[in-house]
Formats: sequence, structure tokens, C-alpha cells
Amino acid sequence: MVVSPRLTNAQLALLEMFSFEMSEAEVLAMRQTLMQHFRTRLEEEVQKATQLKGLTTAQLEEQMNFENRTERLDQIRAAQ
Repeated sequence: MVVSPRLTNAQLALLEMFSFEMSEAEVLAMRQTLMQHFRTRLEEEVQKATQLKGLTTAQLEEQMNFENRTERLDQIRAAQ
């Protein structure tokens, strides 16, 4: 038997808020709004981290330029 994880408080709130039928256009607009919200949060976190570590945008982009994710994670872990 597969046990599904419990819903988070955010998931429960969304289910309560949107417990009615929506058109595909409304669903798309909602998804875009949520994605923009989380993109903004991510950008803010990246900005904080780069300032904290004293990185420039060029240095950050250089660090993100890799082909093999597993190898890159190994490199990051080895450097810590």
C-alpha cells in the first residue's frame, strides 16, 4: 500500500480557496500568478546569497555553467 504524504498548510489553504470550478483560462492565470510569486522569492534569495558571499552576477553565472549536475554537486560538497 502506498501512503501519500499529508497536505501542507499551503495546499490546504489553496484547496479551500479554490473549491469551485474554474475555466482553463482562470487556472492558467492562477498558475502564472503563483509562478511569478515564487520567481520573485527566488530572485530575492539569490540576491541575498550573492551579497552575503560577495559574488558578482558574472561569478554566479560562471558557477552555474555546468553540464553534469551530479558532478557539479560533488564539487560543491567537496568545497564546503
